[in-house]
Amino acid sequence: MELQRQRHYLAMATACLLLLSAAIVFWSASAIDKSSPQLSNVQADQVTASESAPEPELTIPIALTQRQLRQPLYDPEPTPPAPPQPKPPAVPRAKPGPKLDLSLVGTIIESNKSLAIIADPNGGFDVKGVGEMLEIAPDGIVITSIQSGQVTLEHQGKTTTLSLERKQKTNKAPNGNRNNRKRGLK
Repeated sequence: MELQRQRHYLAMATACLLLLSAAIVFWSASAIDKSSPQLSNVQADQVTASESAPEPELTIPIALTQRQLRQPLYDPEPTPPAPPQPKPPAVPRAKPGPKLDLSLVGTIIESNKSLAIIADPNGGFDVKGVGEMLEIAPDGIVITSIQSGQVTLEHQGKTTTLSLERKQKTNKAPNGNRNNRKRGLK
């Protein structure tokens, strides 16, 4: 077949399809004529009986027409309010204890009895355990607890904590460790 003849056949087929689709669209958009007989084999008395019967009206409640469609179909039950939680009692902040001019020199921790070594500014010191009263000034200081590096004291109803002061050792040699020097270089 020649190329022009093929084009001619394709153009005719396209035109036929366009006419067919236009007819289908027109037919679907046109109203159906009720006066035309619905079925050819239906008897006349049956047609008149069905036409004379009133059609029931469809009524939709107003509540359904006003309902928003994006809401649930039922009203969820409200969640019960949570019981009020009791407020924890206010913890009083520990007031800073009296300023004692004492220092913790060391602690000795043993399973049956721990001891604390406490010094005063005059150079005197005392070694006592938990529940014992210090014999250095001021009077009336009782040791309430001893931990590693920390001692709690009670004086005139107020609590004070002494901590062990750790000082770093400084290397006094200006040249550092002798083993680190390079040997044999002059």
